[in-house]
Amino acid sequence: MGKIIFCFFALTLLAIAFGAADQRCSSEYRVDDECDSDQDRIGYIFHFHKSDKKCYRGEYCDEIATTKFFTDMKTCKETCKAREDSEEGGLGLED
Repeated sequence: MGKIIFCFFALTLLAIAFGAADQRCSSEYRVDDECDSDQDRIGYIFHFHKSDKKCYRGEYCDEIATTKFFTDMKTCKETCKAREDSEEGGLGLED
């Protein structure tokens, strides 16, 4: 029984170390959830949008938001493997 428990914990630690996704990449940002209309905005966070796989800047009104989201764009892009604007595709037509 002890070996089974040990193996379970060892596998759990390996899963965490080698590929557990950062929870901030799946935190959904909604400005209405972060700030009431009468609250002062105290800064900006950066959040990952899963649908289009890009990072965006958003406002926050409570320090707790800084733990749910990223404090800079570079970390958001690197951690969540965000798509760059040039990767969007398109028709390639210019004005």
